Amino acid sequence: MPRRPLFSLQGKSALVTGGSTGIGAAITRKFLEMGAQVTVCGRRKGKLDALVKSVPRQGRLYPVVGDIVTQADYIVKTALKHMESLDILVNNASISAGKSFQDLEAEDWQDVMGTNLDAAFHLCRLCLPELIQSMGCILHISSVSAVAGEYDDAAYTASKAGLEGLSRHLAIELATEGVRSNVIRPGLVLTEAFDEQPPEFFESQLPLIPLGRMGQPVDIAHAALYLCSNEASWVTGAVLDVDGGESRI
Repeated sequence: MPRRPLFSLQGKSALVTGGSTGIGAAITRKFLEMGAQVTVCGRRKGKLDALVKSVPRQGRLYPVVGDIVTQADYIVKTALKHMESLDILVNNASISAGKSFQDLEAEDWQDVMGTNLDAAFHLCRLCLPELIQSMGCILHISSVSAVAGEYDDAAYTASKAGLEGLSRHLAIELATEGVRSNVIRPGLVLTEAFDEQPPEFFESQLPLIPLGRMGQPVDIAHAALYLCSNEASWVTGAVLDVDGGESRI
């Protein structure tokens, strides 16, 4: 009998939010490469269409245009219609207000919390029956901002800290059901969010990263593959820093 390759996701089904670009797209590609079928959701149809065209295993990729804040139920039902089961939920979608605390309005706060934390709660609730049945796992994409409050805005920082707290609780409560919950805490990852940044920005950030480079989305995808694979079957409640050592300075 042939031995199953390490980190294989053959036969697994995953839902990845905010997956049309950046970290979400890299996770989607890696999961497909390792044998999973993936439903990927995002708000921008054009970006989702481009992702579908870019992958070789299009028959196992199901794009869903939708907003996790207002359409979580529709997204999960569509994912189950396509895949018929669910083993992995990746809460990746997030937004930032990009404002200082003094400029942050209550509406900004609610928008960020709604996407980054409230939607993750609702998706976990909606997916839980399937995850219990498959003894699956939940992966939350946080940020170094959760522990380094000087980065980003107050709403983003608080939402990511809250997401990590939610994961810790889920890890304890769902352990008896065989469901795992873990966090990846990325540092500065070179995504389209940095497309408009001047060279001076990168020059100022690199000295803060001991490994001397910004991360690539695939760096996070490799970590996600491990935490969602059978090789991590005894890992739950963990927070994995993938930041080039930034949070250790």
